[in-house]
Amino acid sequence: MIKQKNTLSEELKMQIVLELFAAKDDIKKLASKYGTSVKNIQNWKEQFLANAHLAFAPKTAQEIKNLKKQNAKMEKLTQKLEREIQETAQKLKELDIDAKRRMIDDSSELSIAQQCKIIDLNRPSLYYKSKVTDDKDELIKQKICEIYVSQKSKGYRAIHKKLIEDGYKIGINKVNKLMNLLAEQNALPQTAKENL
Repeated sequence: MIKQKNTLSEELKMQIVLELFAAKDDIKKLASKYGTSVKNIQNWKEQFLANAHLAFAPKTAQEIKNLKKQNAKMEKLTQKLEREIQETAQKLKELDIDAKRRMIDDSSELSIAQQCKIIDLNRPSLYYKSKVTDDKDELIKQKICEIYVSQKSKGYRAIHKKLIEDGYKIGINKVNKLMNLLAEQNALPQTAKENL
């Protein structure tokens, strides 16, 4: 025969222990009356006595109430702070790269990687330094503009050929690159034919 585990509610356990204290029945009769063992009732009695001092602590109910109020306040504050963090993060993302670079602080407790992540800045762009165009490129750009206006053919190959004839040592790819750069900057002069 398999014994089934009998689970009793906390209230029923307390009632059994109180009946034991009232000495209405001895412990064996209580065990058979409620279908449990004597050992269980002894354990419940010990547990009851160990926690009896809690019954005389009227502050606990008030403390629980106060803690619930504090918890609600903290939850509201947390939600407010989360909204502020999201708004600040959005504003930081809208800044230009130079402003973001200036915000990075090497002496901060946060690592550079963490700071970059917060302000949405790629770490490689933090270290990137733009190339300064040298005067040689400026002279060649001016010559390209002159040739562009004076020649019938406007292609980079024809302009490259004319530059070589004029004594410049420059590759065809460099001419193409400089012409594209001038076109992006709208620096190539327009001829009368193009204006029509």
